[in-house]
Amino acid sequence: MKQGGLAGRTAGLRPAQKRRLERLCHRRHPDDQIAELLCLQRLASESRELELPLTLVVDSRGLCRLLWVGPLEQSGRLLERLPGSERRQGSELRLITCCGRTKQLEAGRQEGIVGLDIAPLVWLRFGDRAGAGGQWPAQLLVAHPNAAEPWASEATEDLAELCGRDPLSLTPPNAASAGSFGASQDGPERVLLLALTPGDRGRAQRLIAELEGLVGSAGALSVGVVEQRRSQVAPQTLWGEGKVGEAALEARRLGATLVVTDRELTPVQARNLERLLDLPVSDRSELILDIFAQRAASAAGRLQVELAQLRYRLPRLTGRGRSLSRQGGGIGTRGPGETQLEKDRRAIARRIERLQREVSQLGEHRARLRRSRQGLRRLALVGYTNAGKSSLLNALTKASEARAVLAENKLFATLDPTTRRLELPEPVLLTDTVGFIRDLPPPLLEAFRSTLEETLEAEGLLIVVDLADPAWPEQWRTVNTILDSLGATAPRRLIANQIDRCPAGEVERARALAPTALFISATACLGLQHLRQELRSWPESAPEDENTTSAR
Repeated sequence: MKQGGLAGRTAGLRPAQKRRLERLCHRRHPDDQIAELLCLQRLASESRELELPLTLVVDSRGLCRLLWVGPLEQSGRLLERLPGSERRQGSELRLITCCGRTKQLEAGRQEGIVGLDIAPLVWLRFGDRAGAGGQWPAQLLVAHPNAAEPWASEATEDLAELCGRDPLSLTPPNAASAGSFGASQDGPERVLLLALTPGDRGRAQRLIAELEGLVGSAGALSVGVVEQRRSQVAPQTLWGEGKVGEAALEARRLGATLVVTDRELTPVQARNLERLLDLPVSDRSELILDIFAQRAASAAGRLQVELAQLRYRLPRLTGRGRSLSRQGGGIGTRGPGETQLEKDRRAIARRIERLQREVSQLGEHRARLRRSRQGLRRLALVGYTNAGKSSLLNALTKASEARAVLAENKLFATLDPTTRRLELPEPVLLTDTVGFIRDLPPPLLEAFRSTLEETLEAEGLLIVVDLADPAWPEQWRTVNTILDSLGATAPRRLIANQIDRCPAGEVERARALAPTALFISATACLGLQHLRQELRSWPESAPEDENTTSAR
């Protein structure tokens, strides 16, 4: 097995210091003991000179896999330096840390998270010098990821005593669960939700359920939720430091590999959260963009999604390490050079400009299609995502299986607008549009403007809501708000779907909020004949729609 080397804060080390540390990397420890005492004493001497903590990662054969210089702050960089592709499966690692000058031997919160990610059998921590009477204080920690504190003290004794213990005899029964983070897992990606929730518990549960639905639509699995109710958010991370630490520990307990927030994050907030959680972080907007990228089936849909993603990512574009260094180097190349980050930004800006031209051409093409349909009345089905618009279009047009629009019980199942001819008995064009959702990302709304023009050009808007969803009034208001922001002026009428599945009293509630509402069930074919009758003369014979006023 290949032995490891130095990593961490090694840039300022002198050659002699590097050589001494490398010799410590090549020392072999007894396989039936935690560590060799002489090696740890030399490690403490180097820690005193450098004034930095030093950490050894030792495998079951006693070979040093890595010597990390500096505090344990982020596990990603550390795990990348561990040699071997199966570095965390069956390796039975031991973690040995000389804490430096501090007299506090307990692991801090961030250190404890990194320790859980490395998943050692035991963690030996000691100071950089012996105490009074020759006693060298040391502490032996074992992982308890399901407890309030991830690491529990097994023993606090002299360093020489703890070095001679057998690490296999100290492994707690649940230690294996500490290594779930980063391990290869079958099935969907495991996601932890981080939410800022309102005081109203019912509304908070609905918001979390919607976020879980988005995660499921993206093909991932929501494994847990960490909530915080705050009257004032922290500008650097939105969530308080204690709550972020709780989320980091909960992610390790549940084996989550991604954290998704229910709020859009600024670039600085996203970087701060990733640093504190030591996990990849995506916000709600990025999650919706990912769903759109998966659902885009047509060339036009893929074009608009790519444009939205690039607009979202451009201000969040960051680089790491050498990618941010100046291009070139040496005499004649110094000066106001150009960073790789700047080159990437310029390349993305050029790509955005090209996509914008193509989207403009797409809008012109759709305008020509609309002009070719002049003379026919046009209606549009709009509404919150997963309200049943596609199912209603299939039911009204009695579409065959081959021509039916995809209708699935998931958010944003369809993106591309679909227009079908509806005989009432005079022909009417009925368009199924992309679903809306609260806080729709502005880059997505802007990129899909040419698609949404199908809605803006319609002579009447049928707003479909799902009465089986307790949040349908709020969703209805969200749809009207988005339509108002787009400048839609066509009459609107509420279509209350799922009357066969809604709780008792929802129909009367809808009648009170929208007196002109029509009640149907697209899947059970209830109320469709009455809807057809109403659409024969609507919106020409209708006054200004009462529903629009009520929703506002």
